[in-house]
Amino acid sequence: MAQEFKTLFSPIKIGPLTVRNRIFSSPHYPMGYPERLTGLPGDRLINYWVAKAKGGIGLIGTYLTSIDPRRNIFRQPGAVAAFKQAADAVHEYGAGLICQIAHSGGQEGLAGGGEVAWAPSSMLMPNMLLERRISHEMTRDEIKQTVEGYAYAAAVSKEAGADGVGIHGSHGYLISEFMSPFFNQRTDEYGGSLENRMRFPLEVISAVRDAAGEDFVVGLRVNAEEFVEGSYTLDDFLKMAPLLTRDGKLDYLNISVGTYTSTATVIDPMYFPLSSFVYAAAATKQVVDIPVFARGRITDPVQAEQILASGQADMVSMVRAFIADPEFANKSQEGRVDEIRRCIGCNEGCWARGTSNLVIGMSVGMTCTMNPAVGLEGMPGWGELIPAPDKKRVMVIGGGPAGLEAARVAALRGHEVSIYERGSELGGLTLVAAKAPGRDGFLDLGRYYTYQMKLLDIDVHLESEVTVDTVLQQNPDAVVIATGSVPHVPDIPGIDSDNVYETRQILRGDVAAGDNVVIIGGDEHIQALSTADFLADLGKRVEVISREYHCGAMLEPCTKQILYQRLFSKGVVLTPHTWVREISSDSVLTYNIFTGEERRIRGVDTVVIACGGQEDNALYHALKDKVKEIHLAGDVHGVRRVHDATREGATAGRLL
Repeated sequence: MAQEFKTLFSPIKIGPLTVRNRIFSSPHYPMGYPERLTGLPGDRLINYWVAKAKGGIGLIGTYLTSIDPRRNIFRQPGAVAAFKQAADAVHEYGAGLICQIAHSGGQEGLAGGGEVAWAPSSMLMPNMLLERRISHEMTRDEIKQTVEGYAYAAAVSKEAGADGVGIHGSHGYLISEFMSPFFNQRTDEYGGSLENRMRFPLEVISAVRDAAGEDFVVGLRVNAEEFVEGSYTLDDFLKMAPLLTRDGKLDYLNISVGTYTSTATVIDPMYFPLSSFVYAAAATKQVVDIPVFARGRITDPVQAEQILASGQADMVSMVRAFIADPEFANKSQEGRVDEIRRCIGCNEGCWARGTSNLVIGMSVGMTCTMNPAVGLEGMPGWGELIPAPDKKRVMVIGGGPAGLEAARVAALRGHEVSIYERGSELGGLTLVAAKAPGRDGFLDLGRYYTYQMKLLDIDVHLESEVTVDTVLQQNPDAVVIATGSVPHVPDIPGIDSDNVYETRQILRGDVAAGDNVVIIGGDEHIQALSTADFLADLGKRVEVISREYHCGAMLEPCTKQILYQRLFSKGVVLTPHTWVREISSDSVLTYNIFTGEERRIRGVDTVVIACGGQEDNALYHALKDKVKEIHLAGDVHGVRRVHDATREGATAGRLL
């Protein structure tokens, strides 16, 4: 008998609004979806929200919509019409819409804009994500203009037919900066004592409520902890929360944590446990009498039900969970829990894609390892699959992410699909990645697709090494080659020595490393660092060599921050702007890439190559002129990230 999730799917009253269930998609910025020139929601973003509404979610938050007096998005001529289109579309499918109204404070303009960042105080803003800038200390007049900006945004949101506004007061943005004794160093009535530091947020809340009236939801997203030395802690916040709610002007508190200094806690990656920051909401509920929302890697309906039923929160915030599967709510309520594509916390498609290069990221938008169709909901054949005009016998070679997604999509379109994998289980290199500490989230990818293969009656062949003859004997109508990659081995003297291995061998346990290990980190993502983490847990002394300005240069910031903390606490040495001249039986000769200065690392027992992969495409070249139809997907077509692999698999499945 399917679990009912009675609390999760019970309605809740938030101020004047009754929400059909307890699931909230907190506001977040889906890189590239709002219109570039106006900052207003367009068709692509609305389609993204509508997919969540169709999928059964209760309440949807928008994105970081600036109310800065210098560029208030809500003052754009088309603001009412744009947000009305969004609200109407979401309402059609039974969900509510909350417009987030925000000022980024000292983090404003850090994506390359030329304007100065307004903040409570003038200081070099600490930042682990973007460039650091010296902020401008707001004048009293600028504070007044900003308060008015929040109020104006609330009035526009109401006129547009939204259900409410959520004031953004977390993540080191303006309101949390005023609340923080670290960021707020003012000596006037807006700084110093707790009462003074609370003055600005209380003025904003009061102005927003006056503009919105009583028949409109007003909530606050607020940090319960900053994780910044000198800022406020949970104990401090439990004194602040009653001040925020004492006048009865807020309808909910959406509890978050972290700033751009404690970046890893803001979008907590795979290394964090599930329900990582739910404790902050649970503590807040003890001191306020309005609904409290919880967040922190909530990815499963059983987990969400437990949080709510135990009284830790009144609603659960599930953002990445609905990026991974917009039908999360419907599948949960219908007892189809095994069909849910759970967020694995890799942060690669939703966050890294936008933060590795903000200019590009703002234009290309996010994707998702588990859901390659996200952001493409309005594109024919992506939002809803188009049945194949001709049913084909499709042979997919490779049971990694690309092959699995290609097989799933092809089967859903009506093809007869078989998949061949040389290993003993499905998942490809994600099975190897999951061997590293804190990376077991990757196991959910294999779990999901293994279930999909059974559900869709896909013929799975494990421990099957496919040759040209194998394919010719099967005589399929179409072939998808998803054979992945083999390790890339750099041309370094001594690289073929007996004490040199590559990361896949180490993580799988095929070989045992010695006590003193040097990792040649040419991947510049997570491969070298997660292998170092693995070896450090075994008690090895590890040094990672990298040619870049810092090790793991291409790794997304949240994952990088927590992984650096782990590695340094375990004594791992990270040596950037350095490469290897030669390897010997007990030493590694390195050199500085800028000066050429050499350094010999002595007493080395094991050298590990972590230089990424190269295409394993021999079968493709042998087959391409011998079969009727052939497609490439994943690393076999160029080694990249796992979300690129599933996107290419999804594309191949749609081309068949």
